[in-house]
Amino acid sequence: MKTEKIMKYILFSIFLIAAGFALMRFGKSGSAEDMSIPVETAAIRDFDIMVNTVGTLDAERSFMISSSVRGDKGRIIYLIDDGAKVENNTVLIKLDPTPFEEEARRLKEEVIGLEAALESAQQILEWEKNQMEREIRAAEFNLKISRIDLKKLIEGDGPLQLSQYKEEMEKVKEDYERHQAYIADLETLSQKGYSNPTEITMAKKKASELKEKYGAAMKKFSSYKEHVYPSSEQTAKAKVEKSEIELDQIRKGSVFKIAKAVSVLNETKSRLQHSKDSLTQAQNELNKTTIKAPFAGIVVLNETFMDGQKRKPRTGDRVLQNQPLLYLPDISSMLVKTQVREIDLHKISIGQKCAIRTDAYPDTLFDGEITFLGILASGRVEGMGGEKYFQLTVSLKGENSKLRPGMTARISVLADQVKNSLTIPVQAVFDEGGRKYCYKANGSRFKKIQISVNRQNEDMAEIVSGIEKGDRISLVMPPLKNTD
Repeated sequence: MKTEKIMKYILFSIFLIAAGFALMRFGKSGSAEDMSIPVETAAIRDFDIMVNTVGTLDAERSFMISSSVRGDKGRIIYLIDDGAKVENNTVLIKLDPTPFEEEARRLKEEVIGLEAALESAQQILEWEKNQMEREIRAAEFNLKISRIDLKKLIEGDGPLQLSQYKEEMEKVKEDYERHQAYIADLETLSQKGYSNPTEITMAKKKASELKEKYGAAMKKFSSYKEHVYPSSEQTAKAKVEKSEIELDQIRKGSVFKIAKAVSVLNETKSRLQHSKDSLTQAQNELNKTTIKAPFAGIVVLNETFMDGQKRKPRTGDRVLQNQPLLYLPDISSMLVKTQVREIDLHKISIGQKCAIRTDAYPDTLFDGEITFLGILASGRVEGMGGEKYFQLTVSLKGENSKLRPGMTARISVLADQVKNSLTIPVQAVFDEGGRKYCYKANGSRFKKIQISVNRQNEDMAEIVSGIEKGDRISLVMPPLKNTD
């Protein structure tokens, strides 16, 4: 676009020089035609209003392929050829899988071992639970029995035994007192003359036996009441207290043992989960060693600095994570990225049709459509007279396998068409103070005429008023001495 403007500027300069020579001869001639001042006839014409721009072809869809393997473990063992056309899921790059296969194998064995350890920990936990339940039930049973024994002693056996000892003692006492009374009766009879020494002797002997028996029964009763029964009661109470303590200790111990078993189980679960996650990650890393095309396209190996030089990747290279390796554009759908001048912005719109030619294939015309128009100006462009430009994207229709990203593309947008209108060349239109003028030939003179201009392109201007069809108009500004 810049080259075209320079060429037009050069041609216009040549034209002005020629016009200058013609003006030098004007004094020797008697008419505008003799002056050799270039003129053009106002005529009814048709012309197109075009917006032309130059841009660069690019794929509408593209993807930068890089290694996603962590660290610097990736080493290329296969690389597709530069410029190769590929289909979806075609293998583009293979990295050495050996270190990832070994890691995956190691982690798989570790997972198997931890799964066995987890099963063992679960069994130990269940055994501890069952063991604690049995011990607690046994301790509860012992406590129940000791409480029953205590109740039986206090409310049953103890008082019953004490009553029996007391009854035995009172019975012996009654027998002893009866024999004492019998002896007294025998002694009274003996004093009255009815003496029976043998019977008295036997009675006294029996009384002595009963006395001893009574003493023993009384001692037995007192011992049980004062010593045996209280001791049995304290022993029974101690058994109850011991059973309560044992039950409490077993319950507390069971909590600790089960908590320990649960801790071992959870630790094993955690280690197993960590190993499984590591195995999944290792398998993912292994899968990443084979890089496939996400869609059909053409391979463009990426140049980068490697081993102190800028070159494309090759087999044997060690690559880093996220290092770009190749660019994959989908050439089935292409677009042109370019800019449009601010003064032409009102002439175009989204969806507008356009024609596209490439420098590589100048004889082939491609159809396109405007799909994006920038909102903000990209700033002043150097070498373009400070003009402002807006981003413009044009999508190509159809598919052409000859096209490649980076090609120069020339876009022509038909903004408007002027039909059957009065026109003159744009170089015949002069602007003074915001008003448009032209110079109409009138014999040997030129008359300055104010005109109204409507639409125009780079060559022609549509005239609404001021001149008529057939008027001859100067293409350059004539000398003032020849202007009315």
